[in-house]
Amino acid sequence: MGLLFVLTTCPVWGQTEDARYTKLENEIQALRQQMNALQEEHSRAMAELKALLPKQSTPTTSSVPQTAASPITSTLPPEEAPSLYESMKHSTVSLVPSQVQAIPGMDMDISAVLDLYFYHDDTKEGMSHLKQELSGFGHHHDEADGHDHGGSENGFNLRHVELGFSAEVDPYVRAWTTVAVDEDGAELEEAVLQTTSLPYGLTFSGGKLKSGIGRLNRQHSHNWDFLDQPLVYDFFFGPHGLTEKGVQLTWLAPTPFYLLLGTELFNGNNEQSFAVAEAEGLSSHDAPRLWTGFIKAGPDLGPNHALLAGFSALVGRHQMVHEATESADGRSMIYGADFVYKYDAKRTHGLGDFILQGEYFYRDIDLDGEGDWAGSTWSAQQDGYYLQSLYGFQPRWRAGLRWEQLGLLNDLKTPEDGSVSFGETSRLAAVLEWKLSEFSLLRAQVGHGWYETHDGLERAWEFGLQWQLSFGKHAAHDF
Repeated sequence: MGLLFVLTTCPVWGQTEDARYTKLENEIQALRQQMNALQEEHSRAMAELKALLPKQSTPTTSSVPQTAASPITSTLPPEEAPSLYESMKHSTVSLVPSQVQAIPGMDMDISAVLDLYFYHDDTKEGMSHLKQELSGFGHHHDEADGHDHGGSENGFNLRHVELGFSAEVDPYVRAWTTVAVDEDGAELEEAVLQTTSLPYGLTFSGGKLKSGIGRLNRQHSHNWDFLDQPLVYDFFFGPHGLTEKGVQLTWLAPTPFYLLLGTELFNGNNEQSFAVAEAEGLSSHDAPRLWTGFIKAGPDLGPNHALLAGFSALVGRHQMVHEATESADGRSMIYGADFVYKYDAKRTHGLGDFILQGEYFYRDIDLDGEGDWAGSTWSAQQDGYYLQSLYGFQPRWRAGLRWEQLGLLNDLKTPEDGSVSFGETSRLAAVLEWKLSEFSLLRAQVGHGWYETHDGLERAWEFGLQWQLSFGKHAAHDF
């Protein structure tokens, strides 16, 4: 009985499966027909649309070349014709006006940064005057070029408006420039040409550029984590850092970890450490007068941790003028070390993120007297450092501390006073930051300093409230 059941049911099962396959083939064939009909309808519609568009040029001079794959001019047999997707893609490209397509050298990014802040300190004559009175660091630096950058005034301050322009010029070069505009006029901060396709990990840059030494030096003021920069940068490199005219060559080594080596050759016009002065009888030196070298390395610590450390060396000509007939000429050398550690908590808007950063610089200046100082020497061995940390305690909120000291080593030898040693200056600052969005932030900062001056130790409190906005397409900042 069971055998009879099998023999009678098997043919029925086979017939059922054949019916299913037949139905599936019919559905596939119907889909093919629908796709062919859609493609034919698409081709007809595009041909009608092309006929309605004004003819801008002949096919031989058209800025949008027709290809063999275009559905408008294609003469390929159906089995070799492009797919509906490819046809639509090529048709869409042909309809886009050439004026809006990216053109190398003309597709430029433009950005602007506005930086308004309220500042107050409790000094008698202002913080800029107090800094000029620091023992071992006063007066002589400013007199080399007769230029005083001043500082923040009690009340509202508008830091220069920073305008940035950048573009990928062609497959070989990128360029960018930064212009600082304030009430007194405009100043060119950076104007850089940089290669993008040199072999062996090499990159060559030229123009007016921020040196690659240290950590903060390459950052513009709007990218600082605090309202102001550390004292060691103020007195070793000036308010704009080491920004010079010259060339830079870097090499990214093919190592399993990040390793970058760089060297630079500059004219050497930094007012603090590599100044060029004018005085009767003072020697003149043709540029370039400043050489730098740096190395930066960072191990792979995983997705949440990042560490970058560096060492820098600078050697250049330095001149100074004390009085009209008292001058000195020689060389200045600076050695530096820097590091930054970042922890990325991978949480919303920086919650739990942590940054620890520090830099140390040592300077050795050795000058021979000229004019009324002829036969004498002027030398200085000085240093300074800062250490800062910031923590994201809430989404978009950060708090941080910075401790800094200037002149732990502060030994001078002058024709007037002979060999003398001075004390150090220290400062502590706390910051609270609210980043409203990627383009705006509010920042409050309070600081207290112990300043070693010619009149003894002076204390000062500082307070600042900053509102910073950026708009436009801005290039990504360095790590």
